[in-house]
Amino acid sequence: MQERERADLLDQFTGCLLGLAIGDALGAPVSGWTREAIAARYHWLDQFVPLLTEDGTIIIRAGEFTDETELALCLVESVISARGYLDVAAAGYRFLRLLDGPTARFLDEPTRRALTAAAEHGDFQRGVAGPGTATGSAAARVAPIGLLHALSRFNPDLLVRDVLRSTLITHAEPEVINGALAVAYAILLLVQGTTPPDVLLDEVARFIDEDAVAQRLRQAALHPVPADDDELIRTLAALGTSAAVDEVVATAFASFAAAHDDFARAVTLAINIGGATDTRGAITGALAGAYLGASRLPSALVEELEGRPSLLLAARGLFQAAQQRAGRFVRLLVR
Repeated sequence: MQERERADLLDQFTGCLLGLAIGDALGAPVSGWTREAIAARYHWLDQFVPLLTEDGTIIIRAGEFTDETELALCLVESVISARGYLDVAAAGYRFLRLLDGPTARFLDEPTRRALTAAAEHGDFQRGVAGPGTATGSAAARVAPIGLLHALSRFNPDLLVRDVLRSTLITHAEPEVINGALAVAYAILLLVQGTTPPDVLLDEVARFIDEDAVAQRLRQAALHPVPADDDELIRTLAALGTSAAVDEVVATAFASFAAAHDDFARAVTLAINIGGATDTRGAITGALAGAYLGASRLPSALVEELEGRPSLLLAARGLFQAAQQRAGRFVRLLVR
């Protein structure tokens, strides 16, 4: 691997993790809000803001990311420790630590239920399924899995296996696994530069299983991108703004497709349509960051992001792990 190529790829790895965290942090304070409520309060939310109680107590600090990013970092840590391979047990125990920390308040109900059960039985492949469990949180956290596979010769079976194992830690609903696969595969394609953003939705929909996620991605791909901002927001919102995995994934991909060359615009589109803003923002940010690289992210958002040093270290460690997995990196022991 040439030095220039290595630097460009590291920039994309870094951009993906920073983008994930930025989108998460931008969307967290307004998660669950309607687009009308966001517009009434902020007109157009394009910077980090805190979430406060009525008496002014800070619930979420400006620039603070949530479980969407923390769980992704748990996967990164497990991959680094296993030198390029996913260690489910290590990832699962890292997930459990979040139950006892400040991030616990952000966990969605299926994730909390699955981890509480795993703390008792110790099996990290018994995620929950059934009504109300097909949420999009697992789709956001698998962004590092797409990065991990981006430097190797593409093996769809191995990609599906790692996505499945990452998702089953908390979610066993097939649609959630399919939505997570859509995100991981898209990031792999964007880093490899093999698929232009304007055909990404079609390519991903062809690769994943045929279910509600694929159907809604195709629906998103059919919509032309309106030039008018208000019409664009309505078009995106029409795809669905709930936390359901098919709606979260489709709206995130559509937000990225509408402004793939402008990170801030893509992510703020994802935020300002309301609903599941933290999860959608995280996925959109990961896609845009992987495509553009860290060097093209808005400097103000990067500098104001809490936890930025740990994300930079995680990106570098994940890049080395991906090189090891691909046979492109050898750590020499010096005596």
